[in-house]
Amino acid sequence: MSSEPLVLSTVANNIAHVVMNRPGAMNAMSRAMITELRQSLERVQSDPDVLIIVLSGAGGNFCAGDDLKESEHQTAEDFLALILDLQRLTRLLLFGEKPSIAAMDGYALGGGFELALACDFRVASTRARMGCVEARVGMVITGGTSALLPQLVGQGMAREIILMADIFDAAVAQRTGLLHRLVEPELLAAEVQALAGKMLSRAPLSLRESKRLLNRPLETELEQAFQNEIEAIMRCFGTADAHEATVAFREKRPPVFEGK
Repeated sequence: MSSEPLVLSTVANNIAHVVMNRPGAMNAMSRAMITELRQSLERVQSDPDVLIIVLSGAGGNFCAGDDLKESEHQTAEDFLALILDLQRLTRLLLFGEKPSIAAMDGYALGGGFELALACDFRVASTRARMGCVEARVGMVITGGTSALLPQLVGQGMAREIILMADIFDAAVAQRTGLLHRLVEPELLAAEVQALAGKMLSRAPLSLRESKRLLNRPLETELEQAFQNEIEAIMRCFGTADAHEATVAFREKRPPVFEGK
Protein backbone atom coordinates (compact mmCIF):
# COMPACT_ATOMS: atom_id res chain seq x y z
CA MET A 1 0.00 0.00 0.00
CA SER A 2 1.32 3.45 -0.93
CA SER A 3 2.32 5.77 1.89
CA GLU A 4 1.56 8.79 -0.29
CA PRO A 5 -1.16 11.06 1.13
CA LEU A 6 -4.46 10.74 -0.72
CA VAL A 7 -4.82 14.51 -0.78
CA LEU A 8 -1.95 16.98 -1.22
CA SER A 9 -2.38 20.48 0.14
CA THR A 10 0.01 23.40 -0.23
CA VAL A 11 -0.34 27.14 0.30
CA ALA A 12 1.64 29.74 -1.65
CA ASN A 13 0.93 33.43 -2.24
CA ASN A 14 -2.49 33.20 -0.53
CA ILE A 15 -3.62 30.36 -2.83
CA ALA A 16 -4.29 26.88 -1.44
CA HIS A 17 -3.74 24.08 -3.94
CA VAL A 18 -5.70 20.99 -2.89
CA VAL A 19 -4.88 17.99 -5.08
CA MET A 20 -6.72 14.65 -5.07
CA ASN A 21 -3.91 12.12 -5.21
CA ARG A 22 -4.96 8.65 -6.38
CA PRO A 23 -3.63 8.89 -9.94
CA GLY A 24 -3.59 5.11 -10.41
CA ALA A 25 -7.36 5.06 -9.84
CA MET A 26 -8.05 8.31 -11.76
CA ASN A 27 -8.54 9.90 -8.31
CA ALA A 28 -11.67 7.84 -7.63
CA MET A 29 -13.05 8.70 -4.21
CA SER A 30 -12.32 6.05 -1.62
CA ARG A 31 -13.68 6.61 1.88
CA ALA A 32 -10.18 7.44 3.08
CA MET A 33 -9.66 10.01 0.33
CA ILE A 34 -13.00 11.66 1.07
CA THR A 35 -12.01 11.98 4.72
CA GLU A 36 -8.63 13.49 3.83
CA LEU A 37 -10.25 15.86 1.34
CA ARG A 38 -12.75 17.05 3.93
CA GLN A 39 -9.96 17.63 6.44
CA SER A 40 -7.88 19.52 3.88
CA LEU A 41 -10.78 21.75 2.88
CA GLU A 42 -11.64 22.46 6.51
CA ARG A 43 -8.03 23.38 7.16
CA VAL A 44 -7.65 25.77 4.22
CA GLN A 45 -11.06 27.35 4.79
CA SER A 46 -9.98 28.26 8.33
CA ASP A 47 -6.44 29.37 7.37
CA PRO A 48 -6.25 33.20 7.42
CA ASP A 49 -3.37 33.09 4.92
CA VAL A 50 -5.60 31.43 2.30
CA LEU A 51 -7.75 33.66 0.11
CA ILE A 52 -8.37 31.35 -2.89
CA ILE A 53 -8.73 27.55 -3.12
CA VAL A 54 -7.77 25.59 -6.24
CA LEU A 55 -9.04 22.00 -6.41
CA SER A 56 -7.45 19.60 -8.90
CA GLY A 57 -6.45 15.98 -9.43
CA ALA A 58 -3.07 14.31 -9.86
CA GLY A 59 -1.96 12.34 -12.91
CA GLY A 60 -4.02 13.98 -15.64
CA ASN A 61 -7.52 13.41 -14.23
CA PHE A 62 -9.72 15.49 -11.95
CA CYS A 63 -11.77 12.74 -10.26
CA ALA A 64 -13.49 9.66 -11.70
CA GLY A 65 -16.17 9.58 -8.99
CA ASP A 66 -16.97 6.91 -6.42
CA ASP A 67 -14.58 3.99 -5.98
CA LEU A 68 -16.81 1.14 -7.18
CA LYS A 69 -14.38 -1.52 -5.98
CA GLU A 70 -14.76 -0.25 -2.44
CA SER A 71 -18.51 0.36 -2.61
CA GLU A 72 -19.22 -3.28 -3.45
CA HIS A 73 -18.60 -4.29 0.17
CA GLN A 74 -20.24 -1.40 2.05
CA THR A 75 -23.05 -1.77 4.57
CA ALA A 76 -26.01 0.59 4.40
CA GLU A 77 -24.68 2.43 7.46
CA ASP A 78 -21.23 2.85 5.91
CA PHE A 79 -22.76 3.99 2.63
CA LEU A 80 -24.94 6.61 4.34
CA ALA A 81 -21.91 7.92 6.23
CA LEU A 82 -20.07 8.20 2.91
CA ILE A 83 -22.89 10.19 1.31
CA LEU A 84 -23.06 12.56 4.28
CA ASP A 85 -19.31 13.15 3.98
CA LEU A 86 -19.67 13.86 0.25
CA GLN A 87 -22.34 16.43 1.03
CA ARG A 88 -20.01 18.03 3.57
CA LEU A 89 -17.52 18.54 0.73
CA THR A 90 -20.16 20.44 -1.25
CA ARG A 91 -20.92 22.63 1.76
CA LEU A 92 -17.23 23.36 2.35
CA LEU A 93 -16.68 24.44 -1.25
CA LEU A 94 -19.94 26.22 -1.92
CA PHE A 95 -20.64 27.85 1.44
CA GLY A 96 -17.05 28.27 2.61
CA GLU A 97 -15.81 31.86 2.67
CA LYS A 98 -12.95 31.36 0.21
CA PRO A 99 -13.65 31.46 -3.55
CA SER A 100 -12.78 28.12 -5.16
CA ILE A 101 -11.61 27.09 -8.63
CA ALA A 102 -11.92 23.58 -10.06
CA ALA A 103 -8.98 22.90 -12.41
CA MET A 104 -10.43 20.14 -14.58
CA ASP A 105 -8.20 17.90 -16.66
CA GLY A 106 -9.09 14.42 -17.89
CA TYR A 107 -12.12 12.76 -16.31
CA ALA A 108 -14.55 14.47 -13.90
CA LEU A 109 -17.34 11.95 -13.41
CA GLY A 110 -20.09 11.30 -10.89
CA GLY A 111 -19.04 12.61 -7.50
CA GLY A 112 -15.99 14.21 -9.10
CA PHE A 113 -18.22 16.19 -11.46
CA GLU A 114 -20.36 17.18 -8.48
CA LEU A 115 -17.28 18.48 -6.64
CA ALA A 116 -16.52 20.73 -9.60
CA LEU A 117 -20.10 22.03 -9.61
CA ALA A 118 -19.68 23.10 -5.98
CA CYS A 119 -16.69 25.30 -6.88
CA ASP A 120 -17.21 28.94 -7.77
CA PHE A 121 -15.24 28.64 -11.02
CA ARG A 122 -14.57 25.75 -13.39
CA VAL A 123 -11.55 25.94 -15.67
CA ALA A 124 -11.04 22.95 -17.96
CA SER A 125 -8.54 21.70 -20.49
CA THR A 126 -9.73 20.63 -23.92
CA ARG A 127 -9.08 16.98 -23.01
CA ALA A 128 -11.47 17.11 -20.03
CA ARG A 129 -14.41 14.69 -20.05
CA MET A 130 -17.25 14.97 -17.58
CA GLY A 131 -20.74 13.83 -16.69
CA CYS A 132 -23.30 12.73 -14.13
CA VAL A 133 -22.87 9.00 -14.73
CA GLU A 134 -24.75 7.69 -11.68
CA ALA A 135 -27.52 6.14 -13.79
CA ARG A 136 -24.85 3.95 -15.40
CA VAL A 137 -24.05 2.39 -12.01
CA GLY A 138 -27.51 2.09 -10.46
CA MET A 139 -27.17 5.19 -8.29
CA VAL A 140 -28.32 8.83 -8.22
CA ILE A 141 -26.73 12.24 -7.71
CA THR A 142 -25.91 13.15 -4.12
CA GLY A 143 -23.89 16.37 -3.93
CA GLY A 144 -26.79 18.81 -4.07
CA THR A 145 -26.66 18.51 -7.84
CA SER A 146 -30.45 18.34 -8.20
CA ALA A 147 -30.41 21.99 -7.05
CA LEU A 148 -27.03 23.18 -8.35
CA LEU A 149 -27.07 21.87 -11.92
CA PRO A 150 -30.41 23.43 -12.98
CA GLN A 151 -29.17 26.74 -11.56
CA LEU A 152 -26.13 26.53 -13.83
CA VAL A 153 -27.53 25.16 -17.09
CA GLY A 154 -31.34 25.28 -16.78
CA GLN A 155 -33.84 22.50 -16.17
CA GLY A 156 -33.81 21.14 -19.71
CA MET A 157 -30.06 20.65 -19.97
CA ALA A 158 -29.86 19.42 -16.37
CA ARG A 159 -32.36 16.68 -17.19
CA GLU A 160 -30.35 15.64 -20.23
CA ILE A 161 -27.07 15.53 -18.28
CA ILE A 162 -28.53 13.56 -15.36
CA LEU A 163 -31.00 11.24 -17.11
CA MET A 164 -28.90 10.42 -20.17
CA ALA A 165 -25.77 9.96 -18.00
CA ASP A 166 -23.53 10.69 -20.98
CA ILE A 167 -19.84 11.49 -20.75
CA PHE A 168 -19.33 14.71 -22.72
CA ASP A 169 -16.30 16.73 -23.67
CA ALA A 170 -15.24 20.14 -22.43
CA ALA A 171 -16.40 21.93 -25.58
CA VAL A 172 -19.96 20.73 -24.91
CA ALA A 173 -19.63 21.74 -21.26
CA GLN A 174 -18.58 25.23 -22.28
CA ARG A 175 -21.58 25.60 -24.59
CA THR A 176 -23.94 24.70 -21.74
CA GLY A 177 -22.43 27.37 -19.50
CA LEU A 178 -20.76 24.94 -17.10
CA LEU A 179 -17.24 26.25 -17.71
CA HIS A 180 -15.76 29.69 -17.11
CA ARG A 181 -12.57 29.04 -19.10
CA LEU A 182 -11.52 26.39 -21.64
CA VAL A 183 -7.85 26.12 -22.62
CA GLU A 184 -5.34 23.71 -24.10
CA PRO A 185 -3.93 21.25 -21.52
CA GLU A 186 -0.52 22.91 -21.38
CA LEU A 187 -2.18 26.24 -20.50
CA LEU A 188 -4.47 24.97 -17.73
CA ALA A 189 -2.20 25.75 -14.78
CA ALA A 190 -1.40 29.23 -16.09
CA GLU A 191 -5.07 30.03 -16.74
CA VAL A 192 -6.04 28.93 -13.23
CA GLN A 193 -3.19 30.99 -11.78
CA ALA A 194 -4.28 34.04 -13.78
CA LEU A 195 -7.87 33.71 -12.58
CA ALA A 196 -6.77 33.28 -8.97
CA GLY A 197 -4.36 36.20 -9.31
CA LYS A 198 -7.10 38.46 -10.61
CA MET A 199 -9.30 37.64 -7.62
CA LEU A 200 -6.37 38.29 -5.28
CA SER A 201 -6.29 41.86 -6.60
CA ARG A 202 -9.86 42.38 -5.37
CA ALA A 203 -10.86 43.24 -1.81
CA PRO A 204 -11.01 39.96 0.21
CA LEU A 205 -13.87 41.14 2.42
CA SER A 206 -15.89 42.16 -0.65
CA LEU A 207 -15.32 38.75 -2.24
CA ARG A 208 -16.36 36.97 0.93
CA GLU A 209 -19.53 39.00 1.38
CA SER A 210 -20.40 38.81 -2.32
CA LYS A 211 -20.08 35.03 -2.26
CA ARG A 212 -22.31 34.91 0.80
CA LEU A 213 -24.94 37.05 -0.95
CA LEU A 214 -24.89 34.84 -4.04
CA ASN A 215 -25.25 31.69 -1.94
CA ARG A 216 -27.97 32.91 0.42
CA PRO A 217 -30.90 32.18 -1.95
CA LEU A 218 -29.52 28.65 -2.50
CA GLU A 219 -29.24 27.62 1.14
CA THR A 220 -32.78 26.37 1.80
CA GLU A 221 -33.08 24.79 -1.65
CA LEU A 222 -29.75 23.00 -1.31
CA GLU A 223 -30.48 21.61 2.15
CA GLN A 224 -33.76 20.19 0.83
CA ALA A 225 -31.90 18.77 -2.18
CA PHE A 226 -29.42 17.04 0.13
CA GLN A 227 -32.24 15.37 2.04
CA ASN A 228 -34.09 14.37 -1.13
CA GLU A 229 -30.90 12.89 -2.60
CA ILE A 230 -30.12 10.89 0.54
CA GLU A 231 -33.60 9.36 0.48
CA ALA A 232 -33.30 8.57 -3.23
CA ILE A 233 -29.85 7.01 -3.08
CA MET A 234 -30.72 4.88 -0.07
CA ARG A 235 -33.65 3.49 -2.08
CA CYS A 236 -31.13 2.54 -4.78
CA PHE A 237 -28.54 1.10 -2.38
CA GLY A 238 -28.67 -2.67 -2.07
CA THR A 239 -30.82 -3.17 -5.16
CA ALA A 240 -30.09 -5.82 -7.76
CA ASP A 241 -29.21 -3.11 -10.29
CA ALA A 242 -26.68 -1.48 -7.96
CA HIS A 243 -25.09 -4.87 -7.30
CA GLU A 244 -25.02 -5.66 -11.01
CA ALA A 245 -23.22 -2.37 -11.70
CA THR A 246 -20.39 -3.15 -9.28
CA VAL A 247 -20.05 -6.74 -10.51
CA ALA A 248 -20.03 -5.58 -14.14
CA PHE A 249 -17.35 -3.02 -13.29
CA ARG A 250 -15.20 -5.71 -11.69
CA GLU A 251 -15.74 -8.05 -14.65
CA LYS A 252 -15.11 -5.24 -17.16
CA ARG A 253 -18.37 -5.68 -19.05
CA PRO A 254 -21.49 -3.55 -19.62
CA PRO A 255 -24.10 -3.94 -16.84
CA VAL A 256 -27.44 -5.57 -17.57
CA PHE A 257 -30.11 -3.77 -15.54
CA GLU A 258 -33.50 -5.26 -14.68
CA GLY A 259 -35.11 -2.39 -12.77
CA LYS A 260 -34.94 -4.26 -9.47
